[in-house]
Amino acid sequence: MSERQMKLKVCGLRDNLAEVVKEIEPDMIGLIFYEKSPRYVADLQPDQLPANVERVGVFVNAEYEFIKSKINEYQLDYVQLHGDETRALCSQLQAHAKVIKVFSGNGEIDKSQLKAYESSIDYYLFDTRDKQQYGGTGNTFDWEKLSTLNLDKPIILSGGVSLENIEEVRQLEGVDIYAIDVNSKFEDAPGLKNIALLKTL
Repeated sequence: MSERQMKLKVCGLRDNLAEVVKEIEPDMIGLIFYEKSPRYVADLQPDQLPANVERVGVFVNAEYEFIKSKINEYQLDYVQLHGDETRALCSQLQAHAKVIKVFSGNGEIDKSQLKAYESSIDYYLFDTRDKQQYGGTGNTFDWEKLSTLNLDKPIILSGGVSLENIEEVRQLEGVDIYAIDVNSKFEDAPGLKNIALLKTL
């Protein structure tokens, strides 16, 4: 793994966002703009967001104009795309924010698909997902698969990262991990993060 210090992204923030940012000082916060998610931002307003942290907007199969409007409204630094977004859409969005494209690691990873997206995105994010739910499943990803991919863009690692397995992540060889992305393993309820667990992390 790279000697670079991994960044911390706390995703699915809502109910105690300000407290998390103050107490934990994460590098990145994830705001979910997918209405079917239990961590949907709902009535969270842009003026409630702290200025000293990078903002990631999470979307699932949203239209370009909708994503662009949220980039402008919430001053997003990144967009994280969890659906079946095309390379063309990713390239369009790069003019407005850094693009994180999410790929599932439940089964065999399609290297040709990853390479096809390489020029249209800034980061890969690997997580676990099922057919009923996009992200936030809490299931652990088989991270060892990543060491054979030889990707030219950095990786954000998700998929069940917890206190119990964080050392496994740290020991990964041959993987350029830009950030770890934590969510459901560090909360008391959807959108309500556990400050003590995050501090331990």
